Order: sequence, then structure tokens, then C-alpha cells
Amino acid sequence: MFGGRAFGSIIIRSKRLQMTAVIEKRIRTFFDAYASASLAGDAKTVSDAYHSTYIEAAPSTVEVFNVDAEYKRAVSSKAEAMNKLGLVGSKIVVIDTTQLAPNHHWVDAEWRLGFGSENDKTAETAFRIGYLVRRQGNDLKILLALSHEDEEEALHHLTTNLKAMT
Repeated sequence: MFGGRAFGSIIIRSKRLQMTAVIEKRIRTFFDAYASASLAGDAKTVSDAYHSTYIEAAPSTVEVFNVDAEYKRAVSSKAEAMNKLGLVGSKIVVIDTTQLAPNHHWVDAEWRLGFGSENDKTAETAFRIGYLVRRQGNDLKILLALSHEDEEEALHHLTTNLKAMT
């Protein structure tokens, strides 16, 4: 049918596709800034990426965090520890995004970290994380970070490899 309804439906779908592209670009920009802030040890920007209360889950753990002054100190401490390990590069590759509900998006991502040693050898590691992100106007906030592996195990494996390089 070429009546108003069928034609209107095509216009609505086109606008949704345009909006989806805008949101996906915004999500990628958000995670680029988040990775850069992580590398720089910018606890404020990293903390601001999260909702005031959010969940982190991994295969063997689930934790709820309140993003407060104590949390920001912990982010700073983690950044210092990563720098001591020789962190020289941080990137988040957004693999896919899915709108789950209005203003809520699932983001499948891969963190890629680069580490340098005293003798200029580098090591890279990558790990997958899924994020539930809430869009609030122009702001994005992470509600859930779901890791595909346990962070402690990954860091132990990484430090073992870095020690072998020196």
C-alpha cells in the first residue's frame, strides 16, 4: 500500500537508522575518551563514566560500587599500579552495540593494553567486557561492566609475562 501509513513507516525507519548511527558514534567516542582517561590516570573522567552506583561482574565475582571519593582514590591507585607495570597504551574497541530498551544499550567491547619494559620490549593483552550503558540526554553512564574473565587471573598472567620479558 502506498498510503500515508506505509510511506510514514519508511520515514520513521530511516530516522531510527540515522539516530542509531549517531548513538553508536557517541558510544565509540565515549569509550575512546574512557580508554584515554584510564591511560592518563584521570580518576575523575574514569569515575564520571559510571552511574553513581554500578555493578561489575566476572565469571567468579559480582560487586556493587558506589562512585564516591573512596572509589576515585581506588581508581587512582589502580592507575598507579598499572603505570608501575609499564602501561604505555590503552584502547577500547567497540565490537557491537545493541539497543536493549529506550536509552539503554549493550556494548560489546575489547580492551587492548600495551606494556613496555626497560629493554624496550612490549607486551600486549586483550580482554572482552560487555557494558550496559544508559543514555541520559547527551551523557552516557555505565550501569554494568560484565567481564569475560576474572581480572585477578588476567593480571597474574600479565605480570608473569612481563617478568619473563625483563
